[in-house]
Amino acid sequence: MTDLLAGSVVELGIAQAVIATIATMLAIGIAFLVRPGLPTLYWSFAFTLAMLATFGVVAGGVNEMETVRRASLGALMGAPAFLWSGFRAAWGLRPHVWAGALLAAASALALATAPDMAWFTVTYRWVFFAASVFAGLFVVDWARSASRRNDRLVLPLAIVSIAFFVTGTATLVSGLFFPPSGGDDFVLVRLVSSAGMLVYVACALLAVVGTAAHDSGLGRRATVSTAWQQFERTAADRLLRAAGTSEPWSIVYLQLDDALDIRQTAGAPAFANLSERLEQEARAVFPAGSEVGSPGAGSVVVLVPRQDAAVRDLLRTLLERVTRLDVDGALPIRPTASAGWAPASVLGYDLDALVYTGREAARFASEKGGDRWERVGATTVERLISRSELQ
Repeated sequence: MTDLLAGSVVELGIAQAVIATIATMLAIGIAFLVRPGLPTLYWSFAFTLAMLATFGVVAGGVNEMETVRRASLGALMGAPAFLWSGFRAAWGLRPHVWAGALLAAASALALATAPDMAWFTVTYRWVFFAASVFAGLFVVDWARSASRRNDRLVLPLAIVSIAFFVTGTATLVSGLFFPPSGGDDFVLVRLVSSAGMLVYVACALLAVVGTAAHDSGLGRRATVSTAWQQFERTAADRLLRAAGTSEPWSIVYLQLDDALDIRQTAGAPAFANLSERLEQEARAVFPAGSEVGSPGAGSVVVLVPRQDAAVRDLLRTLLERVTRLDVDGALPIRPTASAGWAPASVLGYDLDALVYTGREAARFASEKGGDRWERVGATTVERLISRSELQ
């Protein structure tokens, strides 16, 4: 029975090596090279480590090099932590990438130096549980945000991660209640963990490649464009109706300061996450009757039906809340935004004119140091006229 289970473990190890190799090629070729950044770098670390470690496990078993096999098996346990770090970086959180390297090194050393099979069995249960903890931490971070929970590409990985954590916990608990024998029971644990790893790697690959392709703009630009066009139609219609009654409407154009630096340093996924949170803050601050849209990453446009005094207070509140978006300190600089305020009472009720002048006012505020708002007035108009004359 033991020989049969051991043979199955070897066959699964070979299948793992093939899957890990394909996953590494796809993670580097599609994710990292298409969208280089910290998230895709950490994901590439995870798949590369899984591939090399799996080759080491198979080679050590075939050539009867027990130390190599054990050390490789321990190094494999660091892969889930690197995946977790990659997703935290993609979500704008502190990645803690050291955890993956530490777990891989400590697990490899612990398994390689276990004095006998009984100690090896106990140690394996502990390092397997440690790896499953990072799968559980991934689920916790994933569940904290509605936008993450709604990502269908990440959902399979979240489900498998829950099963991974439950299995790791059950494996450890069963080892505490039943003394290690080193026989069929441990080989069965290895068989279950190897089979589960195949499913885990497949789901991780789907999440990683899908997230990288999404953040690179593939399949997303059409959605953003459609949403912005819907905003333009709705806002233009509301302004047209407001023109007949001279109601007090304004366009507020928001843009993140130092957007290029944030994108280059923190990566496109972190910048996309910050842009999404900026839009969420705008929806939370401005009243329910407002229209909110985004013409592009890092910019938000709000059509707000309020008097000037109310708009002024709303702008102060929003700009203050933007500075608190980086709650985990994951960004290279403190996020701030600049706002351009274009009131219809000054410029009329044409949407294009309001958005254009609001954008120029936001740029003017950014050039003055950012983290401020600028109301469209004579200075903005003179600036636009001067630019037209230079062209």
